[in-house]
Order: sequence, then C-alpha cells, then structure tokens
Amino acid sequence: METLLYNIGDMLSGKFDSPKIKADSLVIDEDRIVSIGKEPSQSPHLSIDCKGMTVAPGLVDTHVHPTIGDFGTKQQSVGYLERMVHGAVTHAVSAGEVHVPGRVGADSALAIALAAYYSYKNYGPLGIKVHGGALLLEQDTEINHIDQAFEGGVRIIGEVGIGSLKDPKRAGELSTYARDLGMVVHMHCGATSDRGAGGEKHPYFSADDVLTVRPSIASHANSFVSLSDEDVDLVCDHKEGPPFIEVVQAGGVRSMLRVVERLMDRGGLDRLLVGTDTPTGYGVTSLGIIKTLGDICSMTGLSPEVGWAIASGNAARAFNLEGHKIIEGAPADLVVIDASLGSPQRSAMDALAAGEFIGVALVITDGKIRVNGSQCTLRSRRVASINKI
Repeated sequence: METLLYNIGDMLSGKFDSPKIKADSLVIDEDRIVSIGKEPSQSPHLSIDCKGMTVAPGLVDTHVHPTIGDFGTKQQSVGYLERMVHGAVTHAVSAGEVHVPGRVGADSALAIALAAYYSYKNYGPLGIKVHGGALLLEQDTEINHIDQAFEGGVRIIGEVGIGSLKDPKRAGELSTYARDLGMVVHMHCGATSDRGAGGEKHPYFSADDVLTVRPSIASHANSFVSLSDEDVDLVCDHKEGPPFIEVVQAGGVRSMLRVVERLMDRGGLDRLLVGTDTPTGYGVTSLGIIKTLGDICSMTGLSPEVGWAIASGNAARAFNLEGHKIIEGAPADLVVIDASLGSPQRSAMDALAAGEFIGVALVITDGKIRVNGSQCTLRSRRVASINKI
C-alpha cells in the first residue's frame, strides 16, 4: 500500500554534495521510499498534505548509553528512547552499555553487549531503531572476547577508556584488531568519567592517546571536561587522526564550536558526528540533536541543510547504517518539520539557522506514522493533513 507525501516545501536529502532535493512529493510503498517527485503508481492508501513544511531523513544520535529496554539506570528514567523519536531521532547508536549494573570484567562486558545487541535488534519503542551492543574493553579483555562479540553480531567497540582498560597502548592493539574485522571503535576523549581507581590512574584522555589507540571516532571531543584547545586542533589536523570526530549535547559549547570551525576551515565536515551522550549524569535530552544542530548552525554559519546531513546521512555512513537519506529504495524513516508556532521564522531551516527549536509535526519510521505532533517540541506552525483513502 502506497503513502503519498505532497505539498512539501524543502526536501532534505541527507547528503553533503546535494543537501536539498528539487521535488515537492514522494511516495512510500510499505516501508520504502519508491519515488521522488513523481505521481504514485496507484491510488495511495494514505495521502499526507505537508502544507509546505520541510521533509527530511530522520536523525541519528551517534552517542547513547542504553541498558536493556526503554529504561536508563543513571537517571532512573523510563521512556527516554520513545521521547527521542518525538525529537526527530529515528536511529540511536550505543557507545557502550556502561550503566548496566554488574559489569565486573571482560566476560560480563561481553555478555552485556550481546544481550543488548539481540534485545534491541528486535525491540525499538515507537519505531526507533537502536544499534545496541557495544563491547567495552576491560583490563582482562582478550582477542577472543572481540571475536565472540563479532561472531554474535556486535559491530561496535564502546568508548575506549570507560571500561577498566585505561592503557592506550593495549587498547590500541585491541582497537586495531577490531577495526580490521570491520568494527567501529568509539574512544572517550577528555576527562575520565570513571569514579573508581581507574580514573585516578588515567584522569585525562588526550590527543596523543587518541593517536595511539587509533579509534574510528574521537567521541565527545567537547565532553564535560573537553579536550584542550591544542588537543582539539591535533585530533582535527593530524594526518593519522580518527576518521570521525564527534561533538555532543552533554558537553562544552566553546570546545564544540572549536571542533566544528576547525573542520569547516579544513574542508573536513564529512568527519563530523553529532550525539547527545545521554542518558548520563547530564540527564535525558529528547531534543538533544535538534538543540545541538541549532547551536552549531546559529553560531558558526553552517548551512542547516548541511547540518542535517551531518546528523543523518553522514552518521549513517560512520556506522554502516542503511538509510537516513532520501533516495529511492531507502527505508522510509522520515520527519516532517517546521518552525514553531509563534516563531518569526518561516521554515524549519530558518529556525535552525536562528538557533531556535523547530516543531516536529510528523515522524515516520518503516513507512508508518509514529508521531503526529511531537510531545516534546513546541507545536509546528503548520499542521499536516492526513487523509486515508
């Protein structure tokens, strides 16, 4: 059964090279985008008049610390994943299930990663896709633990440095092995988040540590206590620096802007990722990706369309995720967004450029409407008209 979205204002592609699509309609068949700017092949089962609002790929949060299910132990929070969908996020990626109680070494870390992977493979509240299961490296982690994780489907090494393994040289050996298998390796940057003895032994993860470990991602370069200016510059500039550098909502604004502007100046925005680093002590931030994009675009002059591509298609590329671009054949994980009711801005992109929160009118995952009027954003200026035939 086909669904037609029409009367679209801006359509964002999720791609750097061509962030906007010159079309005002698209067709979904079941859970896939089947045509863009063309009439449906048959009378649609559902038609959605977007009233001139923006249609875009769903966002990816590249830095989440899930547990099992939709409960965060750090903040005793229930339903945070569901609320992320109300914030236009359709895919959340684990940086390690660090808050699951009972992790005391490599065997338990492996068991937790496998449990999270299989749980979230089959479970996503309100249609969100969760890439769960990120193996944390412990002092007793060996190659066989990585092999078992990989054979079980796990494709992410959680933040190097938040497990009990703090030695960059040993972590680098394991990281290289995991990356050679095809795994994505997160690495903690800045001050340690370890409250135990391990944190005292290695209280700060520097640019030199990042270059030693050689992860896929320098995670939260703007953490609670960020990388120093010199370390930000080195991570961004070094020819052997990580392929991706991440900024997060749960971190410093000044260092975030330094990362973004450094990459902008060097033509390296394809290395930039945006996450929330939640749920953590910082809290639960349903609108964290939207807020971070607004901060970046309003304070650096980055085009909002390119910003959206960073947080959708580029994030998908970093983790080999399907979709998060509007192209024929892609999964129909889409959002309909606008400036908020009462805003002086006329569109969602104008609102992001001004640093405002946008209004999320609709969220669609797997071709199904999951959110009709976000419970977390302000109301959108316009309201979509949905007609079932």
